Amino acid sequence: MQEENQETPSHTQQCEQSIICKDVAECLKSELPAGEELAVRVIHTSDHPVDSLTPHRVHCHFNATSVISRRVLILVSRNGSYVAGLEAHEFVTVSVDIPCDLDSSNVHHVRNGAVSVDACIQKVDTTGELTVRMPLARMLVAGYVHSLRRYRCVNGVPSVGVYLFARAQPEYLFAKSQKNCGKHALADMALIKWWQGTMQSALMYAMSAGQHKNGQGAGSGCKVDALAYCVIPGAAASEATSPWFLGSCNSADNKQSVDPANSQQPTQNNDSAEGPAVRWVWGLPYPDSACAHNHVLQFPDDPMTRLLSEPHSRSWSVSMLLEMLSVSEECGSGHRTAYISASLPASNLQHPHSELSAHSAATADQGSLSFDNYDDILIALFDRDMDFSDTATSLSSTARLDSYLASSYSIRPVVVKTNGPSILQNSTCSSSSNTDALKANDLTMMVRKKRKVAS
Repeated sequence: MQEENQETPSHTQQCEQSIICKDVAECLKSELPAGEELAVRVIHTSDHPVDSLTPHRVHCHFNATSVISRRVLILVSRNGSYVAGLEAHEFVTVSVDIPCDLDSSNVHHVRNGAVSVDACIQKVDTTGELTVRMPLARMLVAGYVHSLRRYRCVNGVPSVGVYLFARAQPEYLFAKSQKNCGKHALADMALIKWWQGTMQSALMYAMSAGQHKNGQGAGSGCKVDALAYCVIPGAAASEATSPWFLGSCNSADNKQSVDPANSQQPTQNNDSAEGPAVRWVWGLPYPDSACAHNHVLQFPDDPMTRLLSEPHSRSWSVSMLLEMLSVSEECGSGHRTAYISASLPASNLQHPHSELSAHSAATADQGSLSFDNYDDILIALFDRDMDFSDTATSLSSTARLDSYLASSYSIRPVVVKTNGPSILQNSTCSSSSNTDALKANDLTMMVRKKRKVAS
């Protein structure tokens, strides 16, 4: 069966390949202020077999697990210069459990299979070349999460897991962009707040946009909720009641639905009681007392993965792993980092292949690259001659990479002309939380004013 899929990727695979570009473009078009013209480039690999995300998990009976993965890079440019980018790693896991007392007469009754889809957003970065205030980085994440949810839905997966590790750094994707005077990197807590608001926006957009696509309105009776988690290693549990934490609004046990407007929601948000909602919980999406090796997903280049690779970690519980993270070099020593994740429901908003294929010819179908091809593109992006420290060097660096993508891989942009509202207005739980949401709305336009000293 695997060989047949490799030989005939054609129609369905092409639909999946173009769906990222289509949904990101639609999100930017409808949610960003009107009058802007952007170019979106999507680079991704084909599905490759990889190791399990829980490589040391102990099974009580025979288990067969197969994992395929693909890597995604999205670049957005404006006026000939890159302004934002996103990199993610997606995993599809198929697991089959067969009890040890298997009898050939009842094999069809005891076999238990499960399919899960998980995506790790590894990097989001800006160059500082965006000269107008708009939530570009936030809507880039929203469009990606929506596309991830839609193209994986055709496999009948009930939900999609989205994970990220928030850690403040001056640059992630664009070399020397930290020197760009237009770029204002966020500090630890400001970045954590921005990421929680961004995840809230992405989940709300994905659910609301999916309902509108399927003709489901507020009165459809279809209530879809997403469950999101946030935790800061080393922080006290009382942080869950702090005003900055979205799960603290309206309830002390932070298990409730949150006012979506608290994080500058997209215009497609459904304010009805029957509309989608996000429930925020403080912690990791695993039981505290559970064995970490059996439950915690180990993504590449992640502090939890590095800690769990140590031999003495085999007996750690999830709560013990969090304690060890709090004193680790990456999450301790005065650093404030956060793990943010969400379970995005997908079963109620499936899209037929015919709808997905309608746009495949109109968008720039980027093809499927090997992991080696993808690494070559990253090497070109991180080349020592790439420089995004000012407008002139950003233009030349962008032109250089664009030429390489077009000539070597036939990757060309999809042009987006925005027609969204000029101002996003939302009500919030408190005026202070609204101020935080607006300040963290755009990574490239964070301007901090000095406080006046009273004489």
